[in-house]
Amino acid sequence: MELKNLEILKSLVEDPHMSRTSDRFRMTQSALSKRLQSLEAELGVRLFDRRGPRGLEPTPAARELARMAEQLLLSWDSGLRKIHQHQDEPEHFGIVGPQIFMREVLLPWWTGRNRAHPGLCLDVHVSALSRVSFELVQAGLDAGILEHQEDLSDFICKPVFTEQWGIVSHPGAPMDPERRTSLGEWSWCTLSSQTNPVDEWLVRRQKMAPPVYRLYWNDLAALAGFVASNPKTATVLPLHTCKKTVEAGALRFTPLGKGSNRTLYLAWRRSHPHKKFIHELLKLGESYS
Repeated sequence: MELKNLEILKSLVEDPHMSRTSDRFRMTQSALSKRLQSLEAELGVRLFDRRGPRGLEPTPAARELARMAEQLLLSWDSGLRKIHQHQDEPEHFGIVGPQIFMREVLLPWWTGRNRAHPGLCLDVHVSALSRVSFELVQAGLDAGILEHQEDLSDFICKPVFTEQWGIVSHPGAPMDPERRTSLGEWSWCTLSSQTNPVDEWLVRRQKMAPPVYRLYWNDLAALAGFVASNPKTATVLPLHTCKKTVEAGALRFTPLGKGSNRTLYLAWRRSHPHKKFIHELLKLGESYS
């Protein structure tokens, strides 16, 4: 499949009008229509319903393929930048890590530090913690945030940040640290049953009885927002996912007991020339606190 076809598909889903899309790609509507028909034949699925003067209506398959196309095109562009840049050029630094950490810790840190590195482009990639090491190696990036100290070939791995985990509850009904065994009094929400911080920290590590869950939502920031607007609701989150909300008084954060902190690690290539920048990254925890 041609990359241009992916670009056309993405463009048509965002703006499903043949005339505007044909102008954007400098081709006739007839040529665009033939390319679209060829793409549907190649994939074996209908991508658009024709609505006459009202333009096109993307099918669910088209919307899903457009999301995939966006990711592929971004990866392609990132790969091309790496190819065109010499290994020791200091203008580019690619790093991968979990979404909330990159948004709430790394990017605010970079906001305060980018003036000290005016010639450096920070290329941030997002990935689940369990896949960061794979993405780091496969994408040829410079560094990654890991949940374990892994022994990766040609990489150095050291502690970079300590997550503080705690019970997050509505400020109008604060969690009493002395009555954590009364979990039945609360409406608990958490991530999916496969990845569940409440079970991890309260049940397995704090040796408490399993609570009754009222909501599963695979988005830490969304969970924090839900708790902030619902009294008698609680969850377990790392502080950096909701620090601003806690500081604003919209949430109450009750740190868990001993052993409730988790260390994250920075892995970077041994031959990387950004020694000073790596040294600054290793102080992420200091700047956050």
